[in-house]
Amino acid sequence: DPRLDANSYRKMVNNWSRDSGLRTDYERRQALIELDVFAAKSLNLSLEELQTIYRIQFPVLHQYEQDTWYDRKGRIVFTVSKGLPGVGVDRKTWEEIRHMQEGETFTVEREDDTLPGGPRLKTITYHAPFDRCDREEDYRTAWKELEQRRL
Repeated sequence: DPRLDANSYRKMVNNWSRDSGLRTDYERRQALIELDVFAAKSLNLSLEELQTIYRIQFPVLHQYEQDTWYDRKGRIVFTVSKGLPGVGVDRKTWEEIRHMQEGETFTVEREDDTLPGGPRLKTITYHAPFDRCDREEDYRTAWKELEQRRL
């Protein structure tokens, strides 16, 4: 997926550094997909069992993923997830921008109070088009890749 930075994997080393972090929402989501697949394989589960566990045991996660949208740069532009307050735009704004085309952008300014020194104004630009992910399909893709690598 073009939202994944291949260089971030090439820069990985055994010791944590500033370059070790997964910088986008999409990269972090992909890491979680791969961890799920590694865990399932280590427990000798099949792909179908992993997908069934996701559907049956995690219906809220499934619901959130059905309405979480990413931009071309890997940023969450809209989500219904209660665990991500302040991430993305509100529903009214989302309805206005959701059909933007390739090359179009939408910029918002937000107060960011996550760093030392207190709140500061942050500019966020979302790059269209926007799309959702399919966790079961992503499990399938990661599973196939690990099979090919014999992991």
